[in-house]
Amino acid sequence: MVRHASRFIDVGLALVLVAGCSSPKRSSPAESPEPLVHLLSQGRECETNGDGPGAAAAYERATREFPDYSVAWSHLGEHRRFWGRDPASAEAAFTSAIHSKVTTGPSVAFAWRGLGEIARGRGQVDHAIECFKRSLAVGPSTEAYRSLSALYATEKRDFEVARHYAFSALKLSPEDPIAQLQYAVQMVRFNDRTEAQKWFAEAIRRAGCDVNGRSADLVHCCVLYNGACYHAVRGDKAAALAMLKEFFITPNHRHITRDEILRDPDFESLLDDPDFKALLDYRLPAE
Repeated sequence: MVRHASRFIDVGLALVLVAGCSSPKRSSPAESPEPLVHLLSQGRECETNGDGPGAAAAYERATREFPDYSVAWSHLGEHRRFWGRDPASAEAAFTSAIHSKVTTGPSVAFAWRGLGEIARGRGQVDHAIECFKRSLAVGPSTEAYRSLSALYATEKRDFEVARHYAFSALKLSPEDPIAQLQYAVQMVRFNDRTEAQKWFAEAIRRAGCDVNGRSADLVHCCVLYNGACYHAVRGDKAAALAMLKEFFITPNHRHITRDEILRDPDFESLLDDPDFKALLDYRLPAE
């Protein structure tokens, strides 16, 4: 299971975190100054177009011009974590979000979730769980539930708990293709292939790709990765490798390391497969 793209809904400012990074959707001047909303919208547009540096510039400017707003820091933190692969700087931004003068529940909850992902990346599993649960204590979010599902599947190999959190994410956001795919993976593990196939089919329909991840448009990297996980767990090597290849084409696939892929239990059946090894060697050569 992969670390995820993210989305949170703020009071008066609906924020959709595309490709793991913050991206505003609509705004209310009563909640956030219009110039701040514009900067965050600019960041979202850059992310959608695969322009990581452009998004970073927009979010950096947002925190310079509106340093008291937690929503600006949460966006910057997620961009640094997911696109920039700079956990130390992301941690500083998330901490600033939590301690901002002007805070909103969703942006603070999202910052705690981001800190949890950073802790998970450092191997601090118990601290990561604590951060995710602090996020949920502020307010329930699909992202925190997905993060807990991934952690329990990968780090703890507790697939029953992973299924529980995947279902919690799906209940909260039944139209989220990443949540749909996470749940589908666990349903394969628990031999409910009919339910798994239903959610997989719905996920790729919403994502706009075929069963191998191919599309004329951009498809979210985490949809492609989790789709590859689904195929691998159900034993379809060809489809798993096809979708993993599409994942590697995306501009921000490097947020997942080679070691993380090799530790992912979803790919356990492929660890000794020469084609799987060749794909990783080509796309993520050992450092």
